[in-house]
Amino acid sequence: MSELSFLQLVRADIEATTHPNFRNYSNRRFWLRAIAKLVITPAVRVVVMYRISHVLAGKGLLPVALLIRARGIRVSGAELHPQATVGPGLYLPHSIGAGFGAYTTIGANCTLQAGAAVGPQPHGADERLYTTVGDNVYIGLHAVIIAGVTIGDGAVIGANAVVMRDVDPYTVIAASPGRVVAKRPEDSRAS
Repeated sequence: MSELSFLQLVRADIEATTHPNFRNYSNRRFWLRAIAKLVITPAVRVVVMYRISHVLAGKGLLPVALLIRARGIRVSGAELHPQATVGPGLYLPHSIGAGFGAYTTIGANCTLQAGAAVGPQPHGADERLYTTVGDNVYIGLHAVIIAGVTIGDGAVIGANAVVMRDVDPYTVIAASPGRVVAKRPEDSRAS
């Protein structure tokens, strides 16, 4: 897969927040709706702010990127670190308290609910641990995925789950500590 442009990433993020009939809209109508979402919805705004700060961090302008991140926290309550790598289609239905750290890679079409935390470093860790979240993953309200864990494609992390071990693809995790409660068909999308 080739690298997506900034506008393609933003479009994918906004499409994730839009009814599935978005493909029926003309390009002009889509962008008019997108601008309206940016003005009205803090959760959409913070994702776009993350995309801008990620580009700036990649160009060596981390202090400016961190200022944009700070503004995003004030605007929406979500803390999205600009050094994290996130695929297209990031969706924050409710942004308050959602966040991911610098040492995080998140795949395409992922949903983070309010209070979900991805990649907090364990207390006393000697080195930075990296967290990887696959494509089409749903992370529920107040779920925590501790750093150093890999979440497979299509997994569902339930509300209030604390994930401290790797999760296989298409697995449903619940409870604290997180336990496997079901397997999903591979052709389903987490949403």
